[in-house]
Amino acid sequence: MASVAVVGPGAIGGWFAAQLLAVGRDEVVLCGRRRFDELVLDEDGTCRRHPVRVLTEPGGGRPAAPVDVVLLAVKAHQTAAAAPWLEVLVGPATTVAVLQNGVEQVDRVRPFVHPDAAIVPAVVYCGAESPEPGHVVHRTNGFLIVPDDGAGRRLATLFEGTGAEVRRSGRWLDSAWMKLCSNVVANGLTALTGRRMEVFGRPDVAEQVRRLAGECVAVARAEGAEIDDGFPDLLAEGLARMPGHAGTSMLYDRLAGRPLEYDAIHGAVVRAARRHGIDVPLHDLLVCVLAALGEPAGGRSPTTTGGVRS
Repeated sequence: MASVAVVGPGAIGGWFAAQLLAVGRDEVVLCGRRRFDELVLDEDGTCRRHPVRVLTEPGGGRPAAPVDVVLLAVKAHQTAAAAPWLEVLVGPATTVAVLQNGVEQVDRVRPFVHPDAAIVPAVVYCGAESPEPGHVVHRTNGFLIVPDDGAGRRLATLFEGTGAEVRRSGRWLDSAWMKLCSNVVANGLTALTGRRMEVFGRPDVAEQVRRLAGECVAVARAEGAEIDDGFPDLLAEGLARMPGHAGTSMLYDRLAGRPLEYDAIHGAVVRAARRHGIDVPLHDLLVCVLAALGEPAGGRSPTTTGGVRS
């Protein structure tokens, strides 16, 4: 039996926690800001309920010692705020799976965990939203892509026999950048328009999908990822076929008035582009506009410089 802590039991953390709870072979604790007694999962026309133990204060209650596995599922911009949890939960033998967007997971999390802890960056494919604490509505997909190393294999073993799949890849960088290309498009354009996936049925939006993805592919290749020339077209076609009622995490955050995860997504592309001297004018624009969306009226964000968080 493994001891597992899920830090950030929202849509993503809640769904993967529910997969472990359903098989009942591991000790699972949820760590969040608000307490609830059961985790409710709506999917495929059914409603499943799992009793849960939720901790709301780091160091308060159990676990009092490091756990075997931490699933870090807070948004990228909430990582520093989760540091007190990581200090309590992570020891030298802990595997920390980072279920966050972007390609900078290891660098983002490393300062907050034990130096000997193993960090597993995960590419997350899971279409879900959490309308309220303890309630997850799942619509599409449910798998992770992780590096094919020792820590990645441990994570895959944890989820064996559950409804979640962990795919190990020797070319993780390719998968990470292809997902990031998808995220800069889907998250950015749904958040800006305030519309769900049906917006990608518009031909003019599809053209912008190709342009944005083209910028991202150029940067990905400079970073060492191998992505086909036809990926922008495939992405535009794939998004147009998505269920129209589905949304994105950034859209849900904008509708709820929460901070947006633009820095880990669009900002990551801009930072890499600058390292390689590549122009990405559409990404520059999206970083600027998305930053402004999350800024109080008449205010100025003190955490950004030149459109990218410093």
